[in-house]
Amino acid sequence: MPSDPDHQDLIVVEATPEQARITHRNSYMSWGYPLLTLDEYVEREQILANNEFGSENLKVWILVSKECNLSNDPESTILSQCETYKRQTLMTLSSGQIQEAIGYCITALFTPSKHRKKGYAAKMLELLNNKLRFEYKAKFSYLYSEIGPNYYSRLGWKIYSHKEIKFKVEDKYLKPLNHSELIVAINQSNLESVINKDCEFIKKDLMNLNKKAIIILPTKPAFDWLFQKAKLYSKFHADTNDPRQFGAMILNEKNGSINENEELLEKFIMWNHDFKDNRLFIIRFRSDSPYTTRLLIHQAMQEASKFQFKQIILWNPDLSLFNISNDLNVFDGEVAERIESLPYLSWYEDDDDYVDWMLIERYSWL
Repeated sequence: MPSDPDHQDLIVVEATPEQARITHRNSYMSWGYPLLTLDEYVEREQILANNEFGSENLKVWILVSKECNLSNDPESTILSQCETYKRQTLMTLSSGQIQEAIGYCITALFTPSKHRKKGYAAKMLELLNNKLRFEYKAKFSYLYSEIGPNYYSRLGWKIYSHKEIKFKVEDKYLKPLNHSELIVAINQSNLESVINKDCEFIKKDLMNLNKKAIIILPTKPAFDWLFQKAKLYSKFHADTNDPRQFGAMILNEKNGSINENEELLEKFIMWNHDFKDNRLFIIRFRSDSPYTTRLLIHQAMQEASKFQFKQIILWNPDLSLFNISNDLNVFDGEVAERIESLPYLSWYEDDDDYVDWMLIERYSWL
């Protein structure tokens, strides 16, 4: 996309801590009000920036003129702003080789109202992508669009299919299920083990591919960041204790003891609590059959009911594991194309070959 001649003097720079606080004040009315006060919103952003994942991976970026003096009037000279989070990723080649790759999640893209409709957001993304590609040696960046399917496509970003399945949380679904499997809660004591095992299975799955693909790996620091963000909103939910359970797993048993072979932890569900909209998001899901799926979704139903949530949402499910055409679908899941939080990828390699983005699940969205 050609650059606007009027934008030739613009640059993207990393914000100082004070400039980052200004970006939060800029976006407060759009993303914090009225649930949070301005001070609460700024404090929330600082808490998330300072946790383990944020402190190691977050950068705040601002678009400014080369000639501006940020120290004199920083609020009026910030033309657009966004944040990036470095993510651990893997890339497979058409040869079947697996490589570690650098990828960035772009989020919180915001242009103050007085600077809108001047092309500043597009210019910011153009300059930022160049910086990530050439200075930070990234292979790609990705984002989730809340403004429909057209804007980022015009800028050259690739959109990917995005489905969801929604479950209503109703009393009739909370009745105990008859089963012999051992179901164990996922909490802080075993969360890291589950995630590490999941990464092992992901790498194993990738070995069977013979195409170019990328995948954002789940990591405990990133999950803890998501859980902390949810916790900051739990105070607005009456009589609510902070969540202690983040999922459930089905363990294999042999002769009355847990089977420690490689199948251990291969069937699990992990969730996050959305206290703003009273719903439970499934952020990572691994099942091997409709029967296993039924047990795992039932665990999510029980967790949602603890907080009076009315809905459970899972992104991009393998519908063969839900067997929605027969009576195993006891939870009446509704499958639909998502029209918001649309996944886009900007691939930085020189060739134009299609790159498959695998596991577009909720854990990858920050």
